Amino acid sequence: MTVLEGAVQQGYTVETCYSCGRPWGNGCACQFCNQMYGFSVGVVVSSAGKRLIAHLLEAVLVLVTCFVGWLIWALFTFANGQTPAKQIMGMRTVNIVTGARAGWGRMFVREVCAKSLIGFFLGWLVFPYFWLLWDKNKQQLWDKMVETTVLDDPNGLVTAQPWGAAPSLQQPQQQYQLPPSEQPTQWGDPRQGGYGQQGGYDQPGSYGQQGGYGQQGGYGQPQYPPPPPEPPRR
Repeated sequence: MTVLEGAVQQGYTVETCYSCGRPWGNGCACQFCNQMYGFSVGVVVSSAGKRLIAHLLEAVLVLVTCFVGWLIWALFTFANGQTPAKQIMGMRTVNIVTGARAGWGRMFVREVCAKSLIGFFLGWLVFPYFWLLWDKNKQQLWDKMVETTVLDDPNGLVTAQPWGAAPSLQQPQQQYQLPPSEQPTQWGDPRQGGYGQQGGYDQPGSYGQQGGYGQQGGYGQPQYPPPPPEPPRR
């Protein structure tokens, strides 16, 4: 499942391209401008011609460096989803399921294992090398084996973070309103200790009243009833 297929299942609508404004199509990229779904405007799927040039440049680098130099270089670039030729041309391999750039392990399997297997078993048929010409997601067979595709990313906008929907395709967020906060108690509020209220001035428990200052049970007075009077002396 691609990032676009997952987004459709979550309710995102993709009718027009948010880059060129024309109908999107049924692939992970716009059928007209090749804008990759879920990425910033300008991050597009690499064209077949550019990928062919990258393959030819890769072969030249392998020959010039006697393969050893290319291999050492590749061991460093794999971590960024690139081969030496892709790094020179500003291209990057991404995981088509998560939208994150391909990691070192996925790149190693793609470049060494998948390409070797396809070349050994199907290379004599020739057509596997042109698979991306009719594939809706612009994938080669080795891309399908490891769920990747190749993008133009000269500015390094593709990161290792999983995909998030493009702002223009996101569903509106539901707004929540907090309940009104309680107001502070005002002077004279009938709920608590105001003037003319329980605990307030001139009320039980206030100054000058039972339980108030200077009164029985109030401040400075005993909290128990007074003793009975002494009997009269004879």
